[in-house]
Amino acid sequence: MEEDELQRLYTWIDEVPLSRAKKNITRDFSDGVLVAEIVHHFIPRFVDLHNYTPALSKPQKEGNWETLQRKVFKRIGLEVTRNVVQGVIECHPGVVEVVLSNLRVKIEQYLLKKSGHGQDNSDDYEVRAHENYLSDSYSGEAGEALMQKDQVIIDLQETVDILQVKISKLQQLLKLKDKRIEELTDKLKTKSSSSGKARNHR
Repeated sequence: MEEDELQRLYTWIDEVPLSRAKKNITRDFSDGVLVAEIVHHFIPRFVDLHNYTPALSKPQKEGNWETLQRKVFKRIGLEVTRNVVQGVIECHPGVVEVVLSNLRVKIEQYLLKKSGHGQDNSDDYEVRAHENYLSDSYSGEAGEALMQKDQVIIDLQETVDILQVKISKLQQLLKLKDKRIEELTDKLKTKSSSSGKARNHR
């Protein structure tokens, strides 16, 4: 992501009153709790915060993300692949920013769509609260075109994330293979040296 895009994302996150201070975004968002809080801030009825427990262990983090996938992301049309989720949980640099950027787009699209329906009830209170903000970002045909471009960006960024995860795993595999080759080479050298000494004794 470009630096200016990252700064806009961080500014957007800072506007949300989170339960804990944002110190290291890669670690802070890895358990999914703060992601749930962001969605709850904009669309409260979509998130029951008691379903999300701060976690350090991988299984607990996976549980929070599975709940987000099942109960929240589907409702706003956000798709996050398993590989990308694992990248967030394992604190791979740059992955959570892409997820949060995509989440921001989907939240704004959802609120824009709801505000266009002209409904006036308690469930849509959060829509009215953000209507002015959204009208500055999207309007008419330009807004539709922008949303289409945003969707293309989301798809491309997710593809990049998946490739980055695969590259990371391949690099780890290559390191393991290099280490194994080195070990086998050392064994061959030792064996060759022992054989040479044995022939000399004869």
